[in-house]
Amino acid sequence: MPNCYTFVQTNIPTKKMADQLTDATRKELLASKSFKTINGIKTLMDTFLLDPVVGLFPSVGDLLTGVLALPSLYFAFFKVKSVRLTLACLFNTIMDMLVGLVPLLGDVFDFFSRSYKKNVNLIVGYVNNEEEAVRQAKVKSVWVGVLVLVLIAVLYLIFRVFASFFASLPSVYNYIVGLF
Repeated sequence: MPNCYTFVQTNIPTKKMADQLTDATRKELLASKSFKTINGIKTLMDTFLLDPVVGLFPSVGDLLTGVLALPSLYFAFFKVKSVRLTLACLFNTIMDMLVGLVPLLGDVFDFFSRSYKKNVNLIVGYVNNEEEAVRQAKVKSVWVGVLVLVLIAVLYLIFRVFASFFASLPSVYNYIVGLF
């Protein structure tokens, strides 16, 4: 039975693994139904500017952005079999969603930011083993790691604040009861 290290070592693609894709595999990936779906979503959301229009509806637009990013995450993880590429696509989506949460600024940002186009270009570049796309995937995947660590730290701090608040409730209760 392989240990965890062996699993991680063999299942996280590196640049060398991207080099191993044959031309036939590259063509097959880019001609697949999954990729055509991603390209169609990109056309609707970024070319026809449906993303900024839907973004005008609070919460619904951001939810739709996340849901429509799932096919690109699926393609990157299950078809291309690249954790790094998946994290890079996730980074583009998270940034689009986070900025989209800011009133007015998010709506303006949606007109200029094309997260679906960025994801498609990143996927095509990564599949074709373009150096810039591989570099972007590496950098953005590291940023996702940083964002996860920051999120964990913020959640821990929130937990500590609530824990200290609820821990002080008995003393507040005793103080109030002591007044009467």
